Amino acid sequence: MPRSRTRSGSPPGASLAVALTRVTEAVQHAVGRVTAGHGPGPAGLREETWQLIYLLGALGDLAAALAPQVGGYPERYRLRADDDVDPAEHVARTCRELAALRHALDEAEGAAREVYTAVSHLHTVPENTVPEDTTGTASRTDHP
Repeated sequence: MPRSRTRSGSPPGASLAVALTRVTEAVQHAVGRVTAGHGPGPAGLREETWQLIYLLGALGDLAAALAPQVGGYPERYRLRADDDVDPAEHVARTCRELAALRHALDEAEGAAREVYTAVSHLHTVPENTVPEDTTGTASRTDHP
């Protein structure tokens, strides 16, 4: 019997690392296409930016969800550090850095929203047409 799949196509129990690996590979593939000159036009960029907004939001949610998990490590695990620092200090630093990551991802999501807003004002004009002059500065052919 085939296993059920989530919306992303991953098996329901797929690990977080597997999901992040798939997303990373897909993004790297997209970067390769763009750098090879196969980037999206305005409409495509709008759609891709919209997806980027959701991805950044989801990553921010992940960072926020991980912080309390890590904060609970000392109660759930017997920890030791590979240096002379108390493991509790490493736990505290990890939680602080996850909070900083969440903040940075929130800022990145805001920037992506600004990109989406800006690119939403761009539209392509079919070839062999003259765009309408909305500024009133185009030259007129009925005057010398």
